[in-house]
Amino acid sequence: MKYNVYTKSLIFVVAVVGICTLLNYVIPAPAIKIERERFAEFERVKDSVQSLTLGRSHGGAVIYDYWDCKGENFSIGGRDIASIKYLLEYYVPQMPHIKEVLISMSYSSLYYDNEALSNGNLNDARKSLYASVPTFKLISADDYNNLIFGKLMAFTRADHGFTEIKLLAKTLHDKKNRKKTGKDEAEEKLDSTQIIKSAPVQAFDHSKDRNIALMYNPKIISKSLEDLESIIVFLKAHHVRCIFFTPPFYKDYTANTPPSDINEMRSNVYRFVKKYGVEYYDYSQYADISNNVNFYMNADHMNAAGKEKFTKLLLAKIRNIKHVN
Repeated sequence: MKYNVYTKSLIFVVAVVGICTLLNYVIPAPAIKIERERFAEFERVKDSVQSLTLGRSHGGAVIYDYWDCKGENFSIGGRDIASIKYLLEYYVPQMPHIKEVLISMSYSSLYYDNEALSNGNLNDARKSLYASVPTFKLISADDYNNLIFGKLMAFTRADHGFTEIKLLAKTLHDKKNRKKTGKDEAEEKLDSTQIIKSAPVQAFDHSKDRNIALMYNPKIISKSLEDLESIIVFLKAHHVRCIFFTPPFYKDYTANTPPSDINEMRSNVYRFVKKYGVEYYDYSQYADISNNVNFYMNADHMNAAGKEKFTKLLLAKIRNIKHVN
């Protein structure tokens, strides 16, 4: 009898995992689908890519349309330092013409861990990494959510399941709304500058972010610094230029961030600059952009105009050429 129960339980688990794995590939979460397509395209062009940019969403400030060589920006909301390290170690040896890597440093980069989320779910950056590139080795010793929850069970993750339900509900709502009003709610345009001007800029509760991360992994800051140092040593061994940067944030975003967090990040990056000769360009409070709300779509992310201005500015600085506005 007991044997029969165990057998049935095993069959049930295998069936669930099999079904979820199939669904994950047939109906992947939107973020995972986008990342899979992006990585698949990168596989086709990686031999010619000379520049990479990695980071959280703030790394998206670099637009390769305005760069002087072929590049790829792998920044995505939630890409923590451990994930950056994994991607570089996987791809750089496969890239014969890579000459530089740009790494975006946010104010909270040292204590940000994309496993340390209050709802316990892996975020899109971690799941998309697992679903898009080989993850046969763990990203970190503490990353126990690797294959099972990140890859095999991606379809059943709460944020994917709920997202599918919400998308269906929204589709039905929009369809009903179109019948009533003759237009879709999605068609309404929002002026981001008015949103930023009309309310206090509080993009995140930074102290809460830090507390959650440290509760989840008390060694996250030392681990992040260890990973950053490993990245620097790895890139130098492959003769790849390592460039850290912080993009311009809207002034109120900086004002809302604990100064101790900012100073902690800056001082540690500058320590690596002194020790290894890597580069760090800090534009977080660059007045021409940071003080102009028209360059932002929200408190800490620039719009297209802001990104273009910053990318050209950063390129001129890195190449040591005169920048013309």
